[in-house]
Amino acid sequence: MSLRISSALLLGLAAVACSEASPPPPGEKVACAIGGARDFSEVCTLERVAGGGDFVIHHPDGGFRRFTRDPASGALSAGDGAEALVREEGAAGTLAFAVGADRYRVPAELLAASARP
Repeated sequence: MSLRISSALLLGLAAVACSEASPPPPGEKVACAIGGARDFSEVCTLERVAGGGDFVIHHPDGGFRRFTRDPASGALSAGDGAEALVREEGAAGTLAFAVGADRYRVPAELLAASARP
C-alpha cells in the first residue's frame, strides 16, 4: 500500500515539474509577430551566439530561429530551416525581416553589437 502511495506521489511531483515553464533565455527583448500575427509585441528574446555575428531569436512559446550575419557584407540570413529570410520595410535604425509566417523588428544597434567578437 505504501508503495502505491509513494509511486503516486512521485508521479504527481514529476507532472508538476514538467509543467513549470523554463525561464526565458538571457538576451534583449525584440519586437516580433509570430505565426502570422498582425501586431508586433516585444516578447521575443535575441540571444547572441559566442564567437561571431550569429544570433538566435527565441519565441515566447519556446520556439526559436537561428540567424547568421556575414561579417564581410553584413548580410543577414536564416541559419536553419528551409525558409529564406525576407527583408521588410522598417523604421529608421531598425531591421525588419520575416522567415515564413514569423516577422521581426530588431534595432540595428543590437545586431551591430552581436557582430563584435
